[in-house]
Amino acid sequence: MISRRGVIASAVGVSAVAALTACTPEVTDLGNTAEPSAPTASGPVAVAKITDIPIGSGKKFDVDGTPILITQPRAGEFRGFSAVCTHAGYVMNNVANSEIKCDNHGALYSADDGSVISGPAPRALGKVEVTVDGDDILVSF
Repeated sequence: MISRRGVIASAVGVSAVAALTACTPEVTDLGNTAEPSAPTASGPVAVAKITDIPIGSGKKFDVDGTPILITQPRAGEFRGFSAVCTHAGYVMNNVANSEIKCDNHGALYSADDGSVISGPAPRALGKVEVTVDGDDILVSF
């Protein structure tokens, strides 16, 4: 025979599990660290003029649906990186003081080589080949 105390204890346990499950936020972005697929362009693609990228800063561009960052860490030196944070897949566009900042969770990357300055990012940003032709900044994948 099942006791009244046993039935009540079971009901309370099931209710507690249901309540905790309902209150727990769904986390879907923490495992999404895959880089977006590279564009299918057959050659270098012009994305900006050299005057568009201030020294020590950078700018986000979308090339065939792929978000990239072009930076100028020092006068006349341009770098290209994936704009997707390696921590949670957030698309970044905050570049200042030669640092790339993920506004989602605070990761910092070097605007010079894409390396992690501070986490939670687990690895450096993917690199994009950058060339300059006259006043044009071109990227290749």
